[in-house]
Amino acid sequence: MNFAKWVSFSLVIILIYIIWQVKQLLLLALTAVVIAISLNILVVQIRRFGVKRKYAVGVAIFSLLAVIFLFGSLVVPSLVTQFEELSKLVPKGIDKLILELNNLRDSLSLDVVNALPNLDQILAQLRPILNELVSRGFTIVSGFLGLLLSSLLLLALSLMILVDPLPYRSGFIRLFPQFYRSRMDKILVYCERDLQEWLTDTLIRIFSAIILSSFVLFIFGIPLVSVQSLLAGFLVLIPYIGPSISVISPVAIAFITSSWKPWFILLFYIIIYQVIEYAILPKIRKNRVILSPANIIIGEVFFGSLLGVLGLFLALPLTIISQIIVKEILVKDILDKIHSKTEN
Repeated sequence: MNFAKWVSFSLVIILIYIIWQVKQLLLLALTAVVIAISLNILVVQIRRFGVKRKYAVGVAIFSLLAVIFLFGSLVVPSLVTQFEELSKLVPKGIDKLILELNNLRDSLSLDVVNALPNLDQILAQLRPILNELVSRGFTIVSGFLGLLLSSLLLLALSLMILVDPLPYRSGFIRLFPQFYRSRMDKILVYCERDLQEWLTDTLIRIFSAIILSSFVLFIFGIPLVSVQSLLAGFLVLIPYIGPSISVISPVAIAFITSSWKPWFILLFYIIIYQVIEYAILPKIRKNRVILSPANIIIGEVFFGSLLGVLGLFLALPLTIISQIIVKEILVKDILDKIHSKTEN
């Protein structure tokens, strides 16, 4: 290996080290890009009425700020109260669930009981994992002041990217060699297209989960419907794991008053997510982004372990981007060309 290759290899290692050190800031920047792409979908819809882009951007920004203001002034106080009530009811329901599980455990044979792990053993195994996720995911937003500053920075970045995305796009492309810049521009187009499709699918999933879970909780007379349905919609952002977590609170609360309701709620929640994935989305969205379950799970494990809780919420868009990079750069631009050269 000559001197130039050694320098190039050293620069790549240094770049990887720098990226690792600022990974939380990069995650914040990616979140801003996702928000900007979300708002850009609204901008595109407004422009269909013949409105110029600068006015459409102004309408989108005003709409976002209006939603934030209305949500903060009208919805948040009610949600805070309901979350306080939820934090009191859920432990009672979990205690009742533990009592039911202990009764079931007592009814089993001694050999089966010894083979099953108890709750303390399960919690002991889960606690280090949860602590690691939380510590990695929220190092950038420690405390209320950090959360406020991060939120303002995120909002400012999102709006700046939305108002004038070309400088940021061209600046990123210029990081690559000149012969590869046009190719990178096409890859960014693919990423933006698939992220827009994913965002549209995600919005449909969120609203469908909120509406359907609200209906189920109302039918079974479970209290705090609004906060639990919003939680179900919010946790849709984490495939497989999120829906499993969202069912804990309604099932736990149902155990307080009934012995049969929790099982029906669990069943209906499973049906809800199956209906969203296999009935609602395919009917509404013909060109949606489809990821294999294996890729989704691998993405959640990888980005969750690497970036913590925030990585779990952004696992899907990060997986989509990674899939495009692997397909377009690694496979098409490197491996396929190596294969064609060896054949020649």
